[in-house]
Amino acid sequence: MSSSLRSYLETLRAFPATALANPQQYFFRPGRDFTRHRSLWLERVVWLTISLLKVTLFVELDRFFDSLNTGEEPVSKSALVQARQKLLPKYFEDMFTQSHKAFYATFTAKCWKGFRLWASDGTGFRLPDEVWLGDALGWHENQHNKVPSTRLLMCYDLYNAIITRVKLHTRKIAESVVALKAIDEIPADVLMVYDRGFAGHIIPFLHQHFGSNCVIRIPVGFSNTVKAFVKSGKQQAIITEPLQYKARKTLLEMGITVTSKTTITYRLIRIALPTGQTEVLLTTLLDQKRYRWVHFGEIYRLRWGVETCFFVIKSYLQLANFSAYTLNNCKQDIYSHFILYNIQTVFNLPLQPHIKRISARRKFDYQANRNVSAGLLKRFLIKFFLTAHVSFKEHYVSYSRQIIQSIEPIRPEKNKERRRRLMRGTERHIHDPSYRRAL
Repeated sequence: MSSSLRSYLETLRAFPATALANPQQYFFRPGRDFTRHRSLWLERVVWLTISLLKVTLFVELDRFFDSLNTGEEPVSKSALVQARQKLLPKYFEDMFTQSHKAFYATFTAKCWKGFRLWASDGTGFRLPDEVWLGDALGWHENQHNKVPSTRLLMCYDLYNAIITRVKLHTRKIAESVVALKAIDEIPADVLMVYDRGFAGHIIPFLHQHFGSNCVIRIPVGFSNTVKAFVKSGKQQAIITEPLQYKARKTLLEMGITVTSKTTITYRLIRIALPTGQTEVLLTTLLDQKRYRWVHFGEIYRLRWGVETCFFVIKSYLQLANFSAYTLNNCKQDIYSHFILYNIQTVFNLPLQPHIKRISARRKFDYQANRNVSAGLLKRFLIKFFLTAHVSFKEHYVSYSRQIIQSIEPIRPEKNKERRRRLMRGTERHIHDPSYRRAL
């Protein structure tokens, strides 16, 4: 076990002490909750929840106490529900923040020319069919009915496979609106990558205003400026033009002073796709010598990593399969998925050199199987975080051996045309031949 991984584990193991020292922030009844040593004390409730409760609670509790290997009898599912109600969702939100901050503090992050490459994108998912959840987190409506449903905007580190930001919002608020209100929080050493749904002047202007940078895909017919650039045949161009009216209006509403004479300077880059089509990227990185245009096609291609992350969380980790129906516990479930994803990434990092050596002897490059490792991690999580420190190495060796046995090849890209499939939401189970559920 590497020293970086051990430091990461120690950081997360120490987080419950923060909650006990700040009960007003994290407990429903400060001074009364988690003051006695019961079967479900704080650490047990936290790690049981983060292990993702996907089957009936009676079975989950039986597995949990069996993993503890203490000889204790499982508590009732009612005891678990009541124990979780004592813990506010803010605990899991802050622990998620700790899960990615600890990564950057203990590991050396991969970068591109000094920048961490993050992608920002959103997705939606169904909630349990309860009125209070729809009122709090949003509804999805059509001409026939409405169901509780919400959206999230995520920031994802493309090189390091770490989720760094999550903001929940209703479907009535556009993800681009949520994104622009969070730009002031983006570190200066981050290069944010957006898809064409975020095209416009306001996002690059705000990145420049707050001292960060971005890359955005721009539709070829987005504006007369973009059309003229495509027609010119140039590979790249520096553009300075007045801010669009809608951008000025939004910036004024945000308290940022602009006028009709305020301009924005950005760089347009032409990318030729294998299909023969032309793609246009906008970036705030204006230095053409240091940041050559040839690199930006690969940078935008890496953006697909955030889509893969959504697939893992929604399919392998079963984001929409909730273990509770109260607002408090549903939020705990949501943030537990992001915590577990980051832990899964970190636990697989020390195995990369071994996997590379295996790949060198085979036809394809290989990687850890996210679905299998999620199922294994659910079992090992309790051993890593709720057993004695001296047993870390023993458990990690066992976990690593099984991850190496289940690695899968990275198939070459086939450049297939993307086809949209109608997924009928009324069906209880949908067969997917690409994987079997591991949780």
